[in-house]
Amino acid sequence: MRLLAYLIIFSASGSALAGSTSCADKFELYAKAQTTWQHDSAKRAVQLLPEHAERINHYRDTQLLSIQRRTLAVKLALKHTPDKVQTWGSINNWIDLSPELEAELSQHDPKLTTLSKKHKKMTTQPEIEVDNNFHRTFQKTALSDETFRQLMDTFNLRSRDINSMSCEK
Repeated sequence: MRLLAYLIIFSASGSALAGSTSCADKFELYAKAQTTWQHDSAKRAVQLLPEHAERINHYRDTQLLSIQRRTLAVKLALKHTPDKVQTWGSINNWIDLSPELEAELSQHDPKLTTLSKKHKKMTTQPEIEVDNNFHRTFQKTALSDETFRQLMDTFNLRSRDINSMSCEK
């Protein structure tokens, strides 16, 4: 079922999708699109800025962990407390993963606690040493690169298509 939904979304070539799927499947599709974007964009950014590979890869790894954590939280919330998942808006806003909700969901799967601890550790690490011009250099180099922009456009298109799907809790 998931594979079929995945194929339908990615073969739609940019058109808004009608139809309905489970909200868990919809969120899974979005998580897969985000994961692909993180891998592909980091790979291209490292090709463009190899001297900043450590920082780029740290950011990618932090984002991948965040995707895993949020996906598990949404899956658990849809199963155990569906009223706390707002599926009417953008997927990024479906859940407010407050400490209270996270503690409640962690009772159903302790892996959420593990992912949250890893995430907190990664996001509270001191910034990797780089020159102060990194953001400017990244914007100038990556955002002007045709391949990087195409990756970004592909992700944005996939996100719009997935967000346009209706789903049922």
